Amino acid sequence: MKKFCLLPLLLICLSCSNTEAESIDVLIPDSGDPPGDKTDGGANDNTKVADAFEGTGALVDYITNNASALPEVGRVDGRYRAALTDNTDNVTLHFNEDQGRLDAKLVSFPFEFIARNIGIGTLDDSQTAPTSNNAPYNFSGVQVHVEDFSSINSSHVVVGHRGSTAFTIEGKNTLDGDSSVNDIGAGTVPDGRADIRIVGNEDRTLSVYWQVPNLDYQTIADDWTLYNGSGDLPGTAPEYGEKVYIGLITYAFNSTGVPFVGTCDAIQINP
Repeated sequence: MKKFCLLPLLLICLSCSNTEAESIDVLIPDSGDPPGDKTDGGANDNTKVADAFEGTGALVDYITNNASALPEVGRVDGRYRAALTDNTDNVTLHFNEDQGRLDAKLVSFPFEFIARNIGIGTLDDSQTAPTSNNAPYNFSGVQVHVEDFSSINSSHVVVGHRGSTAFTIEGKNTLDGDSSVNDIGAGTVPDGRADIRIVGNEDRTLSVYWQVPNLDYQTIADDWTLYNGSGDLPGTAPEYGEKVYIGLITYAFNSTGVPFVGTCDAIQINP
């Protein structure tokens, strides 16, 4: 009798052990210990996503790296809104070894990511760009990051003021904490806003596009322009794995131009 009782008990124990291991793998991405805090909001690996940030409240189903660097981020009146009111010690900065806040989705190559009407505004009017007095570095845009947040390897495309080059789009590759940067020229996005499109290709490279905001994109066809004529970002890109995080960033360099807000009307992800 004892031999027959032990067998089902052993099977039950093994079953419980396997179930627990599977749930841990799903809830905690294998991304190491990130610098700062990370909020796991769920992955969207190879899933079509359309988020118009409806309503007001916290972002829904995003994975956040370094939330404390930029705490005032959420949905406000149907937009992503990041209020950058304090950049002490360049806490929000994305440059070289600095990694500010990223609110992202986990995707697999190939993919297409579009951010609609993303850019910078004032605290009083998020759709009116702040002035470029005293050469500020104020941006909002899209970042692609390797799956391990503790690895300082990413690419980004942001809209705003780049020092004396105002109302522009900046592109950046950061490889092992060393950033290469350029832009598309002053005044190319005169309202400080744009649509950004990043295509993750089959070979795990990125192709980048932009356009002035198409506010009627549901009925009017997009007219994309390759970033700097080639779609390539400057310098050497990281070697991306099968999966990457891609999402929204807002940041400044030093305190010129602070405070301001970064906003985005919607994102679209297509596998």
